[in-house]
Amino acid sequence: MIRGKSRHCVDWGISSVYTNKPSLLRYWTTRYLITLIIGLLVIAIISALWIRKTTIDNRLNLTRVVAQEVADRIVTSEGRIMIPPILKEVVEQRSKFLQLDEPPLTYVIDGEGKILSNKDQFRKPRDRQAQIQQIPSSFYEKREVKISIKGNRDEKAYAISEPIESGDEVLGYVVMITLEKDLAEVNQEYRLLGIMLVSLALLGWLVIYYLSRKLAAPIAGVAEAARLVSDGNYEIKLNQQAKEKEIHELVESFQEMATKLKHLEQMRSELLAGVTHDLKTPVTSISGLIQAVKDEVVTEEEAREFLDISLKEVDRLQRMIGDLLEFNSFAAGAIPVRKERVSMNDLVEDIARQWEHTQVDKPFDLSLSLPSTEVEAMVDPMRIEQILINLLNNARQSLPDKGGALSLQLFKHKDTVIVEVQDTGRGIPEMEQPLVFERFYRGEGKKLKVRGLGLGLPFSRMLANAHGGKLLLKESSPEGTTFSLELPLLEIEP
Repeated sequence: MIRGKSRHCVDWGISSVYTNKPSLLRYWTTRYLITLIIGLLVIAIISALWIRKTTIDNRLNLTRVVAQEVADRIVTSEGRIMIPPILKEVVEQRSKFLQLDEPPLTYVIDGEGKILSNKDQFRKPRDRQAQIQQIPSSFYEKREVKISIKGNRDEKAYAISEPIESGDEVLGYVVMITLEKDLAEVNQEYRLLGIMLVSLALLGWLVIYYLSRKLAAPIAGVAEAARLVSDGNYEIKLNQQAKEKEIHELVESFQEMATKLKHLEQMRSELLAGVTHDLKTPVTSISGLIQAVKDEVVTEEEAREFLDISLKEVDRLQRMIGDLLEFNSFAAGAIPVRKERVSMNDLVEDIARQWEHTQVDKPFDLSLSLPSTEVEAMVDPMRIEQILINLLNNARQSLPDKGGALSLQLFKHKDTVIVEVQDTGRGIPEMEQPLVFERFYRGEGKKLKVRGLGLGLPFSRMLANAHGGKLLLKESSPEGTTFSLELPLLEIEP
C-alpha cells in the first residue's frame, strides 16, 4: 500500500509539472505577439518622425513657391513695391495646397526690415501670436529659419523669406511665418499608418498562430504516443504527412522506434519461452536418463549410452549458458579483442577446412575463392573464426535436406578486406531481414527447426564492430543469402 501510494504521488507530481507548463501554441504565439508589437511600435515611431519631417519639408518648399509668386506680383514695372488688394485672396488660394487650417502669416518688408504691408492684409493674427512691428534681419538674411514666437506660450515656427527684386536691385522681402505644429499636422497619414500597423499585427499573429498550431499538432501526437509507449502500448499510428523535414523525421523515427520496441517486446516474450523450453528440454532429458540408470531399469550397456547422452545434453546446456554470458560480457565491453597482423588468405582457408570436416549431418558443396595476392589485416584470429563459423553454420542450416552449395569468398575493395558467405538456401523473408541482427530474434522458419537463443548474428556484428569493420546482410532471396564481413585492410609497405 505504501509503495502504491508513493508511486501515485510521484505520478501526480510529474503530471502537475507538465500541467503547469504552457502549451507550445500558447508559448510561441504569446512571445511572437509581444515581439511583433514591440517591433511595430518601433516602426511606428520611426515612421511618424519620418512622416513629420517629410511633411514639414514639403510644406516649406510649397510655402517658398507661394512667397516667390507674391514677390513677383507686388513689383511694378517702374520698380516699386505695390501691394494690390487681391493679393490676400491669392495667398489664401495658394495656401490651400499647403493643407493648412489657416494661411501663413505673410509680411512684405523693405530692405531694413520695416513692415510695408498691413498685418491684417493677408491674415488676421491670432491672440497667441505676438504683435510684430518690425521683422528682425535674421528672418530674411536666411531663406529659411526656425524661430520661437512668444505669446500665451512659446511656440516653434518656421520663417520663409524670398527677395523682392527689380532687375539686380533687391527692394525688400516677402516673409511667411508658419507654426511648426501646423506644418506637421497630418492626421490622415497617421491614421493610415495606424491602420496599416494594426493590420500587420493582426495578420502576423494569425499567421504565427496557424503555423504554431500546425507545428504543435504532430509534436502533441508524438507526446501522446510516448505516453502510450511508457504504458506498454506499442500499437500507435502517427500521421507522417508533415511537410517540414525535421517534424517528418521526428514522427517517422518515433514510429520506427515504437515498431522496434514492439518487436523487442515480442522477442522478449519469445526469448523467455524459448530459453525456458531450451533449458527445460535438456534438464528433463538428463533427469529422466539418470533416473533410469539409478532405478536400474536399463542394462549396463544402455546405462553407459544414457550417461553419454546425458553428458552431451550437459555440454549443450553449458554452451547455451556460455553464449548468454559471453554475449552479455562483450556487450558490456568485458571481452578484449587482441589484434595481430594476420594473413587473411591463410586464416580463411584454415577456418573453411576445419569447419567442413566437422559437418556430417547434411550433404553440401563448399567452394573457396581466395585472391592471388596476399591480403593482410590487423584482427583477432579467434574472433574472426567465431564470426565466420557462425555465418557458415547459419548458411548450412538454411540449405534444403537434399543439400546445396555454399561459397566463401575473400577479396579486396579499395582499403577494405571483404569476406562473403553465400548459400543457395531458402533465403530470409523480406519482412524479417531488418531484424536479423536484433538480439534474441529468431526467424519464423528457424524457431521450430534449430535450437538456439538468437545471439549468433548480434554477437558476430559486435565482434566485427570491435575490429573497426561491419557485418552486413548483403542480399537475400528464395535463391539464397549473402552475408558480407568488411574489415580494414592493412597496407603492406614496399
